[in-house]
Amino acid sequence: MRIAVCDDEKYFRDTIYEEINSFFNSLDVLCVPFSDGDSLIEATEKGQRFDAVFLDIEMSGTDGMKTAARLHRFSADLPVIFLTSHTELAMDGYEVGAFRFLQKPVKKEKLWQTLADLKALCSEKTTISLKESGEEYFISPEEIICAEADNNTVRFITCEQEYRVRMKISEAVKLLEGSADYFCRIHRSVVVNLGHIVSRNDKEIRLDNNSVYPVSKSYSEELKSRLMQYIRINAR
Repeated sequence: MRIAVCDDEKYFRDTIYEEINSFFNSLDVLCVPFSDGDSLIEATEKGQRFDAVFLDIEMSGTDGMKTAARLHRFSADLPVIFLTSHTELAMDGYEVGAFRFLQKPVKKEKLWQTLADLKALCSEKTTISLKESGEEYFISPEEIICAEADNNTVRFITCEQEYRVRMKISEAVKLLEGSADYFCRIHRSVVVNLGHIVSRNDKEIRLDNNSVYPVSKSYSEELKSRLMQYIRINAR
């Protein structure tokens, strides 16, 4: 996920930037700061794309409303979160497709709820392609409970069915971790969706489809850390 933060006040820009990095704490999320609307527009015109933009309304030069309108020429459904000290400007923002308004100074709980909603929105939009027996299937990463190596194929297991795809488990890990930050490798042959874990100990995990998988020592600490982070974020 790529998120732009555009505010001509350094304090607010840095605060939002730091909170976004703190919330996601993931190398898969890149936060890019901009000090004015013109530089953000220029970056977009040069090919940079963002999954969401935090945008100050009252900026010198091109203000937030005009910046949002320009950005939507490149991506009509781009979620824009407006930052403002004047809530009376909110109605104008809906004309340029505002996703949310946050009043300055931004309260942490409001910001984190917005980030959680953005995460859910981006997850809904994401699909991955799995090819099985000449057929290509497009599914949401959230549907996948786990993926397991099986000889020369990988079994992608969902609540409804499983897909056998001819690939290496390393390729499956790259595919899943690249699509969402809630996948974690627990064994050299298994990667799981953290949201489907119902119990764990030092040696194994149990998933909500009643499957039990061993946890390798080399992945144990990462699993523990990633699972605690997942629970902390999604329990809000």
